Amino acid sequence: MVGDKRRATSPTRADRLRAGVALFNAGHYLPAHEPWERSWLTDSRGRRDDCLQGLVQTAAAVHHARDGNVEGAVGLAETAIEYLSGCPPTIEAPIEWLEALLDGTVSGAPPPIRLGGEAIEPADLTYPTVAIAAEALAEHRGDEFVEDAVAYATADLAKGDATTPFVTLVRDYLVDGDGIVAQRLTEHVQRRRARETDVEGLFE
Repeated sequence: MVGDKRRATSPTRADRLRAGVALFNAGHYLPAHEPWERSWLTDSRGRRDDCLQGLVQTAAAVHHARDGNVEGAVGLAETAIEYLSGCPPTIEAPIEWLEALLDGTVSGAPPPIRLGGEAIEPADLTYPTVAIAAEALAEHRGDEFVEDAVAYATADLAKGDATTPFVTLVRDYLVDGDGIVAQRLTEHVQRRRARETDVEGLFE
């Protein structure tokens, strides 16, 4: 993947779907809803995708269940199941887990969501899907510098440079979730900002 030409392309609806699925399957339930919701909100009201809405509500239901808000989780699970009936066969959502939540018999984390039979994980992603997922995760964690690093990585790829530290470390942040990676990204962002400020000062 470093040389993957898709890295420089604009994200598509399919990219956002994959990003959310990878986050969900990695246990990042709250961040997972962000890419799905953004796609859903771009549609006109009369053409919004029920399947996407079902996935958004599934992520919220799991989040509330794990947070101890059983009543909220059950309410979301009920509507999620209804919306998920609109999913194509290629999208396998954890409907049985949601039904067990309604019955009070659920245990453990939900099974992974599958796309075309594949349980996508963060390590399976390439750009621009990496950027979408990493941005959602960073926003949820409050990692402001990582959000900026995602923007730098995207800009570098648009210029054809897939070897910058931003491109590599943003992917590492998404896959490993390591605080050390976030710190390294913070340092790189601060250095890039300093260089940009120095250049701007030359023309003042």
